[in-house]
Amino acid sequence: MNESDMPELLRLMHAIVSFEGCQNFRLNESELLRRGFSKRPEFGAYVADLSRGTLVGMAVHYEIPFMHTLQPLLMLKWLYVDPQHRGRRLGQKLMGQMALHAHATGHDCFYWFVRRENVLAQSFYRSIGATEDPTWRRWVMGTNPGTMSWLMQ
Repeated sequence: MNESDMPELLRLMHAIVSFEGCQNFRLNESELLRRGFSKRPEFGAYVADLSRGTLVGMAVHYEIPFMHTLQPLLMLKWLYVDPQHRGRRLGQKLMGQMALHAHATGHDCFYWFVRRENVLAQSFYRSIGATEDPTWRRWVMGTNPGTMSWLMQ
């Protein structure tokens, strides 16, 4: 990605967040520029640009700074290809770039989450040799004091 990609990258991010059913999309171009091109970038992306300036796919990634291994963990935040451009192996190429990036930055692997009902994505990931993590499931906990009665006990 480069700075001029931000309007199109924002469009793709909005598309995947809408697909996922999220309603509180707050990203904007200035935040993407600040977070992606600062002295210590918070994310990076590989993009598919088939028509000179109009992006048709993205693989957005970030690192969790350190884990118990004292090594960072590479996370794929979003993989998305515009529906009208699917079937051209763009998803495979973006995942290939992610794998090359992981290897070049000293990671043995990278991780991501997939919605349970997104069976097409799961099938795609299996087709390129990815496996579901048998150990971990994502959990979430809100911070509304009204839902934390256990804290007062």
